[in-house]
Amino acid sequence: MRSPIVYCGPMWGGKTEALVSRLVRARLQDIPTVAFNPLRNNRFDTTDIRAHSGARFPATPVETGEQIVQVAKDSGAQVVGIDEFFMIDDCFTAVTTLVRSGCKVIVATLDLDSEGRPWESVGSLLAIAAEVVKCPAVCAQCKRDAYFTFRRGNAPGDRVLVGADDFYEPRCGECFRAGQEAKRAAGGEGSLFG
Repeated sequence: MRSPIVYCGPMWGGKTEALVSRLVRARLQDIPTVAFNPLRNNRFDTTDIRAHSGARFPATPVETGEQIVQVAKDSGAQVVGIDEFFMIDDCFTAVTTLVRSGCKVIVATLDLDSEGRPWESVGSLLAIAAEVVKCPAVCAQCKRDAYFTFRRGNAPGDRVLVGADDFYEPRCGECFRAGQEAKRAAGGEGSLFG
């Protein structure tokens, strides 16, 4: 069994939709399946993993990886889905624990923040993944494949803004760098890729 499987990339790349599809398939195969959503991911409803397309799957809201391991163990799950991995404290430990116990783990997550910096725990996850699927979005500026989530200059400064669609847009590397340069010229933050 190949595990963990990771769907990663920018916002609007279809990561959550891919995760939901895999979870639905496992359920159709009568494999005991549970899913988890970060409690703080309140853009729709924490009791469902829900993609922008409307695809959804029932989920348990959690704050920590320890909660994931306990619920998965108590339920006898053989397949575990985790959305927004980067938002859950100590989720990496949960994934490794579940994989060692024989569970198939499927994860959807941003790999970079809006400044182009990798989420710390995601780097570790990608290093142990049996399969990594990069899910590009469509660049809001030029319509090429987008691998970055760009934060517009009027957005608050928090590293995570849940449900802030009006502050973010997907961008290709060239348009991302141009936007970062424009923010810097206006006195904003820089970026690793600017």
